[in-house]
Amino acid sequence: MYGGLARFVVRPGKRDELLDVVRWSARIARDDEPETLRLDVWEVADEPGVVYVYEAYTSREAFEAHIKNPAVQHFGEVADTLVEGWSFVIPFTDSGGSNAD
Repeated sequence: MYGGLARFVVRPGKRDELLDVVRWSARIARDDEPETLRLDVWEVADEPGVVYVYEAYTSREAFEAHIKNPAVQHFGEVADTLVEGWSFVIPFTDSGGSNAD
């Protein structure tokens, strides 16, 4: 498995727009990307204005196919207007073990 966890600091007033794009990407992954295992959006009560996105794929190639989907491409075009900053909590890498393996 290949995946990672990113933390996005959302620009004020842009949370709903960011969530719309991420949820759109998740729907595309669910419907059209059988090798996308997870694309989850998390919010934490103690961190208002922060959105976490966890992604898991069967392989690095599946991830590379995913980033070509229309929602990911759109996010790349508008990211600066939605996000103040971001960081990896877990950088994209191969899994050391999983119940999905």
